[in-house]
Amino acid sequence: MNKRTYTAIDALYLTFQASPVVAAVHVMLSALQAVMPTAVMALATANFVDTAMNLLQGNGIHSDIYVPLILLLLVLGVFTTMGSVIQLVKSNIGIKLQRKLKPAMLHKHSALDFKYIENNHSWELISRVTRDPATSVMNGFDAFIRFGQTLLSVFSVLVLIVTQVWWAALTILAFSAPMVFISLRAGKKNYHAGRDAERFNRRTEYIGDLLVGRENVDERVLFGYGNALNDVWKAQYEAGRLLQLKVTAKMFIITKASSMMIALISLLIAMTLVNPVISGELSAGLYMGIVGAVFSVIHQLGFQMSSTLENISRAGEYMKDLTAFFAMDEAEGATSLPDAEPMPFQMIEFRDVRFKYPNGDRYVLDGVSFKLNKGLHYAFVGKNGAGKTTITKLLTGLYTEYEGEIRINGKELRSYPPKTLKALFSIVYQDFARYNISLKDNVSIGDTAGTDLDNRVYLAAKQAGLDDLILKLKNGIETPLGKIREGSPDISGGQWQRVAIARSLISRTPIKILDEPTAALDPISESWLYEEFEKLMRHKTTIFISHRLGSTKLADEIIVIEDGKVIESGTHDKLMRDHSVYAEMFESQRGWYQ
Repeated sequence: MNKRTYTAIDALYLTFQASPVVAAVHVMLSALQAVMPTAVMALATANFVDTAMNLLQGNGIHSDIYVPLILLLLVLGVFTTMGSVIQLVKSNIGIKLQRKLKPAMLHKHSALDFKYIENNHSWELISRVTRDPATSVMNGFDAFIRFGQTLLSVFSVLVLIVTQVWWAALTILAFSAPMVFISLRAGKKNYHAGRDAERFNRRTEYIGDLLVGRENVDERVLFGYGNALNDVWKAQYEAGRLLQLKVTAKMFIITKASSMMIALISLLIAMTLVNPVISGELSAGLYMGIVGAVFSVIHQLGFQMSSTLENISRAGEYMKDLTAFFAMDEAEGATSLPDAEPMPFQMIEFRDVRFKYPNGDRYVLDGVSFKLNKGLHYAFVGKNGAGKTTITKLLTGLYTEYEGEIRINGKELRSYPPKTLKALFSIVYQDFARYNISLKDNVSIGDTAGTDLDNRVYLAAKQAGLDDLILKLKNGIETPLGKIREGSPDISGGQWQRVAIARSLISRTPIKILDEPTAALDPISESWLYEEFEKLMRHKTTIFISHRLGSTKLADEIIVIEDGKVIESGTHDKLMRDHSVYAEMFESQRGWYQ
């Protein structure tokens, strides 16, 4: 998958790229399937009927019927069996498409510039494109195959008709042309309706998870919000459904009205061919074969063709989204692993840094300056939304479009490769991840280049206070966590938190950051956890970020952020003596920690 303009025809290209041999087999079988029920079936039927009528009229012997009958049954048998074989082939292609497309999508997704992840419009596009790419491409491929089948069927029947009723062939073609335009327009309209409904679909998915997900079962029972939230889900679902239904119903009426017109034409053709049969110019068998083939083609033109062209149009619209998706900027080195060995760290300096989020209208950081030195503990404090977490996003290179300078060891942060920055910082976020994999894997992903993992995982887990849990687990650190596998235990929120901290402890990064990972804990537990972490990180560089001040006494320097600015800094004792903003905040929270 490359950054280029994709069109509907790429549904064919991508399918052949994923499975060239099987896709070619599919095309050949589909071509045979298209010709057999029309021209071949018409001729086999004509031969059988004419032979049977000759026998009834006393012409010929009974054995004459066997060959036409066997041929007719053979055609019917092959045609019936071929449908099942084609379905099997399609399933094989779908699996191969999934194997090829999904990893490509995931790679692109993981490499995207971080600005797209926090933007609603781009996230809706990402959701549409990545939800089920194999099905979207396969539907387009299948639509092109069906379109080709219809053309073959029409051509083979028109060859039969034109020798008998030439004007009927021209009439079918004349009425089919506008149907092509109408069906393509319907597919485009329907896809756009689905795209407009995407914002409602995302909401219903989220609310649906709240209604049935395991994570929320306690509060659902305790607060009894299920019925009220169900009403919200219904409202969002209905809004999306009605938006799509309005367009779909309108286009359905238009396309099916055109289909009925073609059906009437087929009836007219059948009636017109009666006179040649009466006059003997056309045999009864050939009449039945042609009429049967005409009705088969009309069904394809009037009913299958419309849905086929709609799907081709949908595929074209999906490919436009695919084009936009792969045109999104990638963050350099986003998927690269951290350096095996972190670089030596001495100092970080922010120099008059100003930053606002993409499409944002205000500066989240507005002239921030400070220094962080090796081996010291720092605390960034301030109200929610003050800009504390934004500092970590800039430090770790998630956003690089800032004003001013961020220097690491005297060198601008943007001049370092991403893998070097990844090896420099280890962060425990407020919304830390809970992986339903083994405890060992949960912790060891904190050091992807590490060795002697068993011993180091056990030590980090013990330092994080997980030794009692390990003793209770059936297979120790090899035990899967969560409820995904049979027999794998779930653990408490506090234990998950310690797993996240163990992940940071095993990391060899020189700078450890705790970004409000304890927001869900009570103040006393939070204070105790910070004290334990500080003991483990003694003589190492740590950054605590919080709007609660249970950890601030442990810091060598406290930096107070307000409205995107550093308004004061210093030790706990200094700031308390100065009766600063920090002192007021601390006094207002003092009772929490006593």
